[in-house]
Amino acid sequence: MNGAPRRPRPPSRFPFWGVIAVPGGLIFGALLGILGGALFGIPGIGAAIGAGLGIGVGLALLAAAIVIASAEV
Repeated sequence: MNGAPRRPRPPSRFPFWGVIAVPGGLIFGALLGILGGALFGIPGIGAAIGAGLGIGVGLALLAAAIVIASAEV
């Protein structure tokens, strides 16, 4: 240890909504898919389709968060 003071870490510029986009899309899509599938009598298939769509939306939001974080200087 040289006794030199440490510089504080700069705050993270990555948006929090980008962090939770994929897991949130998975959970929210699966729940909506269960409800939609229950209308047609097959909640399992609805959950799978909803989860897939939720992951797709979550990945799109993650890409938007990466663009926003990289554009800030």
